[in-house]
Amino acid sequence: MRIIDAHVHLGDQPHKAYTLDALQADLREAGASGAVVFAFPEDMYRVTDSPASRTAANDHVLQAARRDPNLYPFYFVWNDYLLPDTFDEFVGIKWHRHADEPRYDYDAPGCHAILKRIRARKMPVTLEEEFDETVRFVERNPGLPVIIPHCGGLNGGTDRMSVFFDNPDVYFDTAVAPLDALQWIVQNVPAERIIFGSDVSGTSMPFFNFPTVELAKVRQLGLGDREMALILAGNIDRLVAGVER
Repeated sequence: MRIIDAHVHLGDQPHKAYTLDALQADLREAGASGAVVFAFPEDMYRVTDSPASRTAANDHVLQAARRDPNLYPFYFVWNDYLLPDTFDEFVGIKWHRHADEPRYDYDAPGCHAILKRIRARKMPVTLEEEFDETVRFVERNPGLPVIIPHCGGLNGGTDRMSVFFDNPDVYFDTAVAPLDALQWIVQNVPAERIIFGSDVSGTSMPFFNFPTVELAKVRQLGLGDREMALILAGNIDRLVAGVER
């Protein structure tokens, strides 16, 4: 069965590194075909915080995808809304902040400009934001595929995700979500809107989030072959295939 890990950070800085070679080895161990890849928050704003560092971090991800055609590069948008000449080579978006971090200004002209490009291309957005901002983002971008990572664990909590259960534009990735959270999502959201991810980021992360570990957790859900095929690869393949080139 085809497997795509839809939640992977790549980078090569001393403070946080996960290389293409390491990723490829971890994917082989899990029997996975490829991955969605995006930059580390540390390279975007947490440790290095400049337009140059953000450009370099996104370029690093794009270069990896150029080397390995089985990778889906997602462009990490930060709150200066840089829009590079290479934007059309990316097939999705990573949008990411936590409650104690600098905010996105959703009324800024740059935000409107990049969201216009994202909507025009129908790019899936992996959105990790505070709960209220997540709700607003979904409401302001109807028809745009929004992937909520960790089954909502860092978007206000899985228990608050019921507001999205009936919204066909909202998907959930499984990365590092506890088994009981996965079970609740599977009970309330069709398999067509659940996406496998690991959040594998190398050994510097504080949890055992390798693809083999996260994959074993998903397999504990006891789903049939059709549902598993959708979750493990079919849904993310479909979303990326729908991106305007």
